[in-house]
Amino acid sequence: MLKPRNLPRFAHRLTIRLRGMLPVYTHDVSEGGFCADMLQPLNPGATIEGSIAVGEAELPFQGEVVWTRRTAGDRVRGRYGVRFTHVTEEFRRRLHEYRKMQGKRLVRWFT
Repeated sequence: MLKPRNLPRFAHRLTIRLRGMLPVYTHDVSEGGFCADMLQPLNPGATIEGSIAVGEAELPFQGEVVWTRRTAGDRVRGRYGVRFTHVTEEFRRRLHEYRKMQGKRLVRWFT
């Protein structure tokens, strides 16, 4: 059975920079994490460190890859979900301000 999300997700295309990798773009973002597309998605359980561009600011975060969906095999484009394990209060504040400006809440309420 599907469980309701703890935090609503918003359809924002923000730039994610992970160490040693090309930038990727989010599909959706919440205060708890994000979903993004990339070539050769990371494996579930992997810890990541990087920054996310929210408006004019590059804000650091730490997270854990929670799930991955590959379209066909290990060497192709896929989507992955990250849960934030550490973000600053400034990160939360700026994301909240950005969200107010942009809107576009996703209608999906279930995982």
